[in-house]
Amino acid sequence: MLSPQARRVYDGDHVKVVTASQPVRFLLVSGKPLYEPIARYGPFVMNTSEEIEQALRDLRDGTFVR
Repeated sequence: MLSPQARRVYDGDHVKVVTASQPVRFLLVSGKPLYEPIARYGPFVMNTSEEIEQALRDLRDGTFVR
């Protein structure tokens, strides 16, 4: 889910940022679609729920790589 300020742009779209007087900061991210399954939980994003569960076990056991 995108935040209220986030926008998706597609091929051919343009991004124009204009402010009246305040400076603006934003992050523009680009990439090719991977066409892989996505599993999300909290800050974790993996391909399967099993990978998420393993990451949570590793975090609990103190073996999670940072």
